Amino acid sequence: MRKKSSITFELLILGTSSATPSKNRYPSAQLLNIQEQLFLIDCGEATQVRLFQHKIQWNQLSHIFITHLHGDHSFGLPGLLSSMGLYNRQHKLTLVGPEGLQEFVETSLRLSFSRINFELEFITLDHTISTIVLEDDELKIISFPLDHRIPCLGYRFQFNSISKKLNKEKIKKYNFSISELKKLKNEEDIILSNGQLIKASEVLDVSHLQKSFAYCSDTRYNESILPYIENVDLLYHETTYENALQEKAYDMGHSTTLQAATIAQKANAKCLVTGHYSSRYIELNNLLVECQSIFPNTILGKENLRISI
Repeated sequence: MRKKSSITFELLILGTSSATPSKNRYPSAQLLNIQEQLFLIDCGEATQVRLFQHKIQWNQLSHIFITHLHGDHSFGLPGLLSSMGLYNRQHKLTLVGPEGLQEFVETSLRLSFSRINFELEFITLDHTISTIVLEDDELKIISFPLDHRIPCLGYRFQFNSISKKLNKEKIKKYNFSISELKKLKNEEDIILSNGQLIKASEVLDVSHLQKSFAYCSDTRYNESILPYIENVDLLYHETTYENALQEKAYDMGHSTTLQAATIAQKANAKCLVTGHYSSRYIELNNLLVECQSIFPNTILGKENLRISI
């Protein structure tokens, strides 16, 4: 799923295993690169090793988003933070997640006598409501409730870029000064020396570029998440079990292949990527086939997979 784009918006999958590591799979972790700002989503065991293998500079991480405090999504966090301290990280790191995240991190670091010389900012979220976590001129990140056995959050990353370019064909017939060109590019109308009004909208080409990714980790099938993930370019939704295990999935707070595919279809997502597979599955192709029977544009999530949107 690689497209030419004027912005960087790329997902790197670091781990796809549920509950425990398996022979060829690591616990949950994904890295989202938006314009070279790196966001780590979940941090299962060995996440720092996975980042090292991909030559990711830990200092580039600005935020770490934790969906919930089950170990396969969070046990790699104390080790990663400790290593950052040993490597003398200086700038602030923001940790986002449900209630209990700060206590978990601070207790782990205190009891292990780990030294952290950089600022740790904690953003504690209410797992029962949707919250705007970050918002600026281009990027908006929201959290939303998932239906798991313990408090659990999903996240949506929405990037909106506005490009303004002067139309060369339209401006070449005028002898604009540099200051006039700057005003037009800033969407300011100008009046020429002969009294002619030139509207910026007449010579300026404005384009809107949007990219979006939603991350739905451990959750039962629940259509209440649809408003938060609708029309997303790429949807990650857990597919812990094949569809024959619907009852087990519900009891464990998880989803099956067909349930994830149905959510993607109803959300009008452009693409679905799977993950969080039960260790009972060595071969994953049947999980992909089941998803594609409902949502053809499904990608089998695997370790080291990069998806550019």
